Amino acid sequence: MKNNKGFISTSIIFAFFITFLLLLVIIITSYAQNRILMNQVKKDIKSNLVSKYEYYESNFIKACTYNQTSGASNYCVTGDEDTCEETTCYKNTTVGSCKAGDIIKYKVNNKDIINFHVMYDNGDTLTMQTQKNIVYNTAWGSSYNTSGPTVILAELESQTFDWSNVITQTYTMGTTGFSGKGSFTGCSPYNKCEINTYILTEKSAKARIITSQEAADLGCTNMQKTCPIWMYNYLYNSTSYGGTVNEVSKDTESSYKNWGYWTMNADSSSNNKTWIIDYDSCLYSDIVSDLHRGARAVVEVSK
Repeated sequence: MKNNKGFISTSIIFAFFITFLLLLVIIITSYAQNRILMNQVKKDIKSNLVSKYEYYESNFIKACTYNQTSGASNYCVTGDEDTCEETTCYKNTTVGSCKAGDIIKYKVNNKDIINFHVMYDNGDTLTMQTQKNIVYNTAWGSSYNTSGPTVILAELESQTFDWSNVITQTYTMGTTGFSGKGSFTGCSPYNKCEINTYILTEKSAKARIITSQEAADLGCTNMQKTCPIWMYNYLYNSTSYGGTVNEVSKDTESSYKNWGYWTMNADSSSNNKTWIIDYDSCLYSDIVSDLHRGARAVVEVSK
């Protein structure tokens, strides 16, 4: 009887041992498989991140540090000066790595490379404005500013709809506060933006135009000549006010019609005027139907 009990006990212990070994083998095998799977996942994530980074980086052709101080060793206003210093700020995800005015040569789609100036850098995204007008001789809107900048935005969107390498912006005029600078569409003289002169339904587009609030934040003062050069360069007679390059309209029969470019904001002290960036380096109020003006595209791109 003792022998039988001993045999049974040994059999049970052996069975437990075999079961333990099987569980151990299963655990080790599972661990090895999971480790292989995790390594593959990490590899795929790293590969995707590298591919994404290389994709975005490949759209940045060149960047230069902006410096409008005459005589400076790194003087650089357009990006074409011999004294320009190149920068790789677009690779740095620290907020403010790229400074206002920095020149970015960027590939907006598979065929077009355009010069921009940085407006804001939030770390992951750059907000930039084209160096030159890309829309010429176009009214802001209809007869009254209460209708909003419908004419100029429509023309700008027709010029930029194929800019596949920039972020699509979705916004509602009267609600969206661009660059955190306020959402009101009406601004009185001296840039008091306190009411909505107009409200537009939600829009989605590859580009928009600068707001009066952004322009003021970047250095432009209403009716005073304080805009940095990059904001009014490449306009009619810019060089008479400190600019470095004049550029006339593409319409050779009316070359004087490149006097400035529109902002988003209406002049709330009038029913038919809106704010523009003028060739004489200031924010200026003009009638919405004026054909002396155009548009510069404001875009957002991933760093």
